[in-house]
Amino acid sequence: MNGINGHYLQYIIDNDHGKTEEVLAAVAYATQSSLLFDWCWNNKIPLTFYGRLDDGIAVSSSILDGFIKRRSQRYICRLVQHHHAKVIWWKGSGLYIGSANLSGSAWYSNVETGCFFDESEITDEMANDIDDLFQLLQDKSTPLTDELFNAVKKRERALHLSKPNADEFWGCPAIKKWSGLVQTAPKSAKARQRSKFLDEWHSTLQELRDIGDRISKEGNRPAWVHESTPRGAQVDQFLHAHYYNNTFDGRNAKYNDYYIKNKDRKENALDEAIHWWSRLPNAPHGEDVMLNDTGPALMSALSKESLASMTIESFAMICGGVHAIKDYARRVDNHKVGLPSGGQYTVQDKVDALSKMIWSDVSLGGYNVCQVIDHVLYGGSPDHLPERIWDAVTDPKWKIRGLAISSFGELVGWALPDRFPPRNGRTSKALKSLGYDVTIHAE
Repeated sequence: MNGINGHYLQYIIDNDHGKTEEVLAAVAYATQSSLLFDWCWNNKIPLTFYGRLDDGIAVSSSILDGFIKRRSQRYICRLVQHHHAKVIWWKGSGLYIGSANLSGSAWYSNVETGCFFDESEITDEMANDIDDLFQLLQDKSTPLTDELFNAVKKRERALHLSKPNADEFWGCPAIKKWSGLVQTAPKSAKARQRSKFLDEWHSTLQELRDIGDRISKEGNRPAWVHESTPRGAQVDQFLHAHYYNNTFDGRNAKYNDYYIKNKDRKENALDEAIHWWSRLPNAPHGEDVMLNDTGPALMSALSKESLASMTIESFAMICGGVHAIKDYARRVDNHKVGLPSGGQYTVQDKVDALSKMIWSDVSLGGYNVCQVIDHVLYGGSPDHLPERIWDAVTDPKWKIRGLAISSFGELVGWALPDRFPPRNGRTSKALKSLGYDVTIHAE
């Protein structure tokens, strides 16, 4: 609330500490480049900005000039009619939803109010809604071209002199016109989100299977990977090794930079990664332990018989072996998993606390975590398993605290790796770096 409570948007940037992987910003009005745009550019953080398109010039020409001059696919500006949102997602760090535009007065002196959600606080439902927002803006937006920039500059000069008729501005052929939102019921919005998830799941599933077929062939498989290892497990650990070895620059994964580089040469990028993988004399990041020890243990523990007699100790082992759950445990606030705030805890302490929280939770339908996992894995035809994942993370009848889409994608993959390769946020980031246009779900 700025001067009301002493918390300013600038503090989010000041306290980022290198966690942000990319920025998505939907802010209607922008007049000051130094607040966000220059920070992204100077720190080599990919940015996609959606500003408002109107004849009052909501985004100043000086801002647009910065995008035009940089001419970078890592630094994108698009303008949208009827857009009045103020949402900034520092991916990997957190999400702001509030009233502040990108102006000095909004960030420092105006009466503004907003909420910041740490990345660990972003629920599946929230992430789906925000993804929908950015997808809608993408679909209805006008890309910043020289023609649009010139039209904005001309309109801006005219506004300084008088209040001219806007017909000439809206007559610019570079502008994509949009009449605004039609009324949408929550039910239809949820149906659209469900359809989007299922479409993405099935298309990515086949891509993972195809990669699994290739890397499991003799000559493409490292000597330390046994030929009997499920292909789904192999592709997961191939992408794991590629992500941690080939996409990082210091502490930050530059998967978006690699996506821009590889989106038009996907096949070559994949060939290069497979060539690198096949010649590894040793597992670079513990992939051999995952393939030979942890993976088989997870498969056994997630069988229908084991789920029926599961103990808290066995469930804690599962949580510690599933990357998405373990990573969420590492990031989640202590108090949210029942640990006193302010204490120093190991990752194992956090995993144990999270596993106890999940174990003790019951869905509104009266199901515990083992029953929910059993329903997802074995509650019907495998063909409809993705629909059951969606229900498990969105339907209160099945939803268990602490389990997200990435968690279920990985649980399903380790239980049934021959049919469904394990997948989580890290899997999607690795695919993205190879040029695949995939959705990265919150973990």
